[in-house]
Amino acid sequence: MRKFATYFSEVIKKRPFRQIIIFTAPVTILLFLLSIGFAYEGGQQFSELAKAFLHGQFNFLSSIGGLGEDPLLYHGKVFWGEGPLPAVFLIPFVALFNIFHLFFYQGYLKWLLILGVLFFIFKIARTLSYSKEDSIILALGFTLGSVFIGVASVSSSWLFAQVLTTFLLFWSLYEFYYKKRWWLIGTICSFVLLTRGTAVPIIIFYGLELWQTKVFETIFQKIKQFVKLVIPVGVAIILLGLYNFGRFHNPFNGGYNYQLLYPDSVESRSYGVFSLIHIPANFYAAFLSAPLTVLKDNTSWVLKFPYIKGNPYGMSMFFTSPYLIFLFTQKWSSYDKRARNLIIAILISCLAVLSFYGIGKNQLGYRYSLDFLPGLFLLFMIVYRKNHSSLSHGMRFLLLGSGVLNFYLLFSFI
Repeated sequence: MRKFATYFSEVIKKRPFRQIIIFTAPVTILLFLLSIGFAYEGGQQFSELAKAFLHGQFNFLSSIGGLGEDPLLYHGKVFWGEGPLPAVFLIPFVALFNIFHLFFYQGYLKWLLILGVLFFIFKIARTLSYSKEDSIILALGFTLGSVFIGVASVSSSWLFAQVLTTFLLFWSLYEFYYKKRWWLIGTICSFVLLTRGTAVPIIIFYGLELWQTKVFETIFQKIKQFVKLVIPVGVAIILLGLYNFGRFHNPFNGGYNYQLLYPDSVESRSYGVFSLIHIPANFYAAFLSAPLTVLKDNTSWVLKFPYIKGNPYGMSMFFTSPYLIFLFTQKWSSYDKRARNLIIAILISCLAVLSFYGIGKNQLGYRYSLDFLPGLFLLFMIVYRKNHSSLSHGMRFLLLGSGVLNFYLLFSFI
């Protein structure tokens, strides 16, 4: 028996076997998410909108539902309130499927975006001098061990837009670390604006980094690159204004006041689409709210399986991503200039998100946090790498273990 125990411990120490043990559960979960997201058929508004664009219309060609489906009713026509880019992105695929009289579901493409997020995080982690194994763990840690697992699991339009936004944000960060082609970073940021405007403050980070860099010989060269960064976003603002004018005869009207909502959402919107009055409730949902208990009956405190479930009104990111608590354990001196520039962009985006009247009901975690979570995750990677040569066993457990726990809670969402 002692010889067997000694042999087994030696096998455990071997890297290939350890990798199999570490990655089996997360990879299995990831494959499951990709499969159910591919098969999901509800909430296909962006595919429907792409079909409308192909017919030269900004409004839907057929009904997409009433209360709770967030349609915009204006002058007898039904519009969609989300940014138009996801629908534009789907146009060639919808057009191809239309030739064969088939409907193109958003889930057919979303799995590629999820794999893209994994790739970008892995490559960014490698530039920060993480090992290959640690880089894979970090990629899985974000994809499964964050609110991203919820939006990745269902291909409805609201969540498809957030998957696309997350992909774009990490793509811009990847470009920043590998090429620094400022025109491309600006173009990606313009795509972000046309998808979810509250995520576009990431361009502030790039602007600060560009302005503070010393690689240019003259101020004129720096200004030239800065113009390349901001022009695409300026063009996107103009296009968005034209899109709004074509729908609502006002370039500054995004149509939120025309949304068909449940009474409680209407009451919340009456205080303003964006208002500081919404911050306390959204702050609670994003940072303090806990999972709900599952009671055996209505008259006792006896729990039944699965004992806890996700709170559809939001759940603290410190529950879905407990590893982020690490950022609050470090001294301010641990944050270099790049990290502090990133914090500025994160805080501005966070403020915009928390000021919004919607709370993202029916979700796992607080899904609107994805507008700034990629930047926050990069901040985590930067600060952790500055203080550690590799991921500790405890941090690995938090990154992968949070993914397993989120998957456990996911069934109350899907």
